[in-house]
Amino acid sequence: MLIDVEFIPASVALVGSCIAVYTDMRRRIIPNELNYAMIAFGVGFYLILGLWLRDLFVSFFGVFGAAISFIIGYLLWRTGGWAGGDVKLYTALGSLLYGYQMPTGNPIYPMPLTILFNSIIVVLPVLLIYFVVLRAQGKSAFYDRVRITELKEGMIPAETIFEKKGKICRSSAWFSLKKDWDRVYTNPRRAAGLTRHQIRVLKKLVRDGKIGDNLRIKKGMPFAPSLAAGVFVTVIFGDLYWRFMLWLLEYV
Repeated sequence: MLIDVEFIPASVALVGSCIAVYTDMRRRIIPNELNYAMIAFGVGFYLILGLWLRDLFVSFFGVFGAAISFIIGYLLWRTGGWAGGDVKLYTALGSLLYGYQMPTGNPIYPMPLTILFNSIIVVLPVLLIYFVVLRAQGKSAFYDRVRITELKEGMIPAETIFEKKGKICRSSAWFSLKKDWDRVYTNPRRAAGLTRHQIRVLKKLVRDGKIGDNLRIKKGMPFAPSLAAGVFVTVIFGDLYWRFMLWLLEYV
């Protein structure tokens, strides 16, 4: 693949990441228009490039990158860690950078994992300091307790409230599974968070004296900055984990 050509989708990924960071930090949302445009550009770019090079495999680079990224992102979304916008952004970055040749050479695993590994490596020290500071202040790094009467749409509950045989129950277990429940009022695994209807129902339960006026809420964490950091490191330095492994094989 031509060296100059591969910087085109990489540049789009860098610029798109910066825009995603701005919108995620300012409005806590990554626009679908941005994500879909980057996915379309990545898929279209490699399709045209593959036709130009007469290489069918290259033509599907964008599709491969988007598919692998989406599967990984979807699994993270299912855990409740990522929101839908994070999955779409990660999918877009995978479609753009799947065919990128890094300074250290590409590792044996696919590019989307490189982006994810670099994001974790860069952000982990900051997160550790953040957790230590909160711990020293006696606060939780993962959730807050909020009055139900002060809930806002999109907040993600950290506990399950459900009705079983006419009785309202609460469970803080992350792995709570619906068995013979009659109704579920809050679902921690729903990445989109609470809806207006759910909040109205919860407030009514409080007014009726069926539940206390408090709810554990997951602390929102914007992931666009960490993904953007992973992209910048990937484009400029390559795969940090792969660099370490190569160094280890050479000197140990």
